[in-house]
Amino acid sequence: MFPGHIVRIQGGYPVLDLTVSAVKANPQVDLPVPESVKSATAPLVVATAEKLADGVYYIRGGTHHSVAIEQADHVVVVEGPLTEARSLAVIAKVKETIPNKPLKYLINTHAHFDHSGGLRTWVDEGATIVTHQMNKPYYEQAWAAPHTLNPDKLAQSKKAATFETFSNKHVLTDGTRTIEIHEIAGSGHSDGFLMIYLPKEKILIEVDAYTPAAADAPPPATPNPFSVNLYENIQRLKLDVKQIAALHGPRLTTMADLRTTIGVAGRATN
Repeated sequence: MFPGHIVRIQGGYPVLDLTVSAVKANPQVDLPVPESVKSATAPLVVATAEKLADGVYYIRGGTHHSVAIEQADHVVVVEGPLTEARSLAVIAKVKETIPNKPLKYLINTHAHFDHSGGLRTWVDEGATIVTHQMNKPYYEQAWAAPHTLNPDKLAQSKKAATFETFSNKHVLTDGTRTIEIHEIAGSGHSDGFLMIYLPKEKILIEVDAYTPAAADAPPPATPNPFSVNLYENIQRLKLDVKQIAALHGPRLTTMADLRTTIGVAGRATN
């Protein structure tokens, strides 16, 4: 009923406060579309593959990256971010790079929308979603909602999601290559926050805890607490890290870069 007052609250805090003094039903409105909008085209979704080690590929392009890991009879991919379009591009590039092997597992680092927005596409592809146990109920509830305005591939196939969840540490292996998945303990970025470590290749895969800057950029005046926490977790777990494949940022990096960024360059252990 109007006039009226509308308040919307999320998480106990007001996010919208409207006072409606008058309403006209279905008035004639002329809203011309700006030329810049008329002529705009969707950006091309690009996925490229960079070899990090035998059977390990950095799938880059845009703002969010993934990593593909070849196993004896299947492929494991770390991260299905953003959208269905991004995930379809990653899937196509992985199949081109590692042909004739099914995409068996998709490892999800955390539940933030930009790192989980493509997960439904991987479910449709037939991949098992490997994630922290805290994230599964959220995904199940969110994916149970109708997707009717713009149905994605999963809405059309109606496949059921398969999850493999854990709390502190989980290992995937084909008997030759081991993939360790560790919870990043004590991070303020997200609950159920994961990093991935390949012990044979000494590669750490992480996102949002440490985003490397350009190679010639000076270290920040104040270290990012998420990066400090990542370093502490690497030390706690005694991981021997040679390369860091950050899923944001312009480049591969190293533990030396991380130590410099957080201001502990003199404490070289890994």
